[in-house]
Amino acid sequence: MKKIMLSLLVVLTLHSLQTDSFSQVKELISISKNFSYSAYVDAYYSYDNDKTDYFAPRLFATTAPYRDQFGLNIAQASLKYNSEKVRGMFTLQFGDIPEADFGPVTRSKYIQEANAGFSPAKNFWIDAGYFLTHIGTESIPRTNILSTFSLPGNFEPLFQSGIKFSYDFSDKFSGSLLVLNGYNLFEDNNKNKSAGVQLSYAPNSRLNFVYNNIFGNEQPQGTIGKTRLLNNFIVYYNPTEKTEVVAMFDYGMQEKSKFSDTTKSGDFYGATITGRYRFIPQFSAALRGEFFQDLNAIVSPVLSDGRGVKANAVSLGIEYRPVEEAFLRLEYRFIKMDAAQKIFSGNSDSRSEATISMGLEY
Repeated sequence: MKKIMLSLLVVLTLHSLQTDSFSQVKELISISKNFSYSAYVDAYYSYDNDKTDYFAPRLFATTAPYRDQFGLNIAQASLKYNSEKVRGMFTLQFGDIPEADFGPVTRSKYIQEANAGFSPAKNFWIDAGYFLTHIGTESIPRTNILSTFSLPGNFEPLFQSGIKFSYDFSDKFSGSLLVLNGYNLFEDNNKNKSAGVQLSYAPNSRLNFVYNNIFGNEQPQGTIGKTRLLNNFIVYYNPTEKTEVVAMFDYGMQEKSKFSDTTKSGDFYGATITGRYRFIPQFSAALRGEFFQDLNAIVSPVLSDGRGVKANAVSLGIEYRPVEEAFLRLEYRFIKMDAAQKIFSGNSDSRSEATISMGLEY
């Protein structure tokens, strides 16, 4: 009888261990399904007729910043986690975009995004960490219609850090509230925080209206505080299956910033309209008109005439996608400055640019 009881106990113990192990394996498999990873590489060659400094980054070149040479826009790798209640992502990056656009203003130029979030209620998320900006229509080239940034896009924030509260009110309307370290900052440059809002309304599948803003004192610690507000309006419109139109308008203002009277507010503004037509799934062409004015040099540099940037431009691009995950782009842009701003070589107020880029996502 004792032998029978002992045998039964051993069988039950082994069954219990097997059941526990199986449950643990199932749990690990379930968790691993929530992880995803991706990689992206973008290389380019750029040329322009402005020969002021052969190896210097070009003004208005957030992407493809170095001319007359082959370069690496970006190489990045991302790890994401998504579940019903928890999410997060971590992206490392390397290349000319991190060096030119992240490097001068942050210690973390090799980190593009690093954030985590949870959902305390249905349709409501709280995320915190490093993010790409909520402002504008342009980000890393793979998500853009054209690889090169528009004139206003060069002076919008590209990245930000803070906490974001997001809520989907319905299938058509969503909103976010952000508390941030500042304008185009990961690390804070003063003791003040900035705030931002994003509102999105899509009445149907072909039309989407977006309003973004960022508001706060963006001056370094130890200098006179100046509150800045940037308003960003966007319309996405797809009139047909093959046609896409994106229109954007920026209007910003900052107190105590007018050159003629530093007790008064100065302003800056810009606009773009971009159209793309897809002839076949693999081949498309895009045209962009762009304008930017910041005579008080609030977000742009002071130029040779003692004022900030005033310019307009037209950009043309052709894209070929042999597969959905890869693209080859050829782009041309003509920039015309204000007549008094002869900042290019040969005492010229205009410049022609050409860029070829190749990107691959995995």
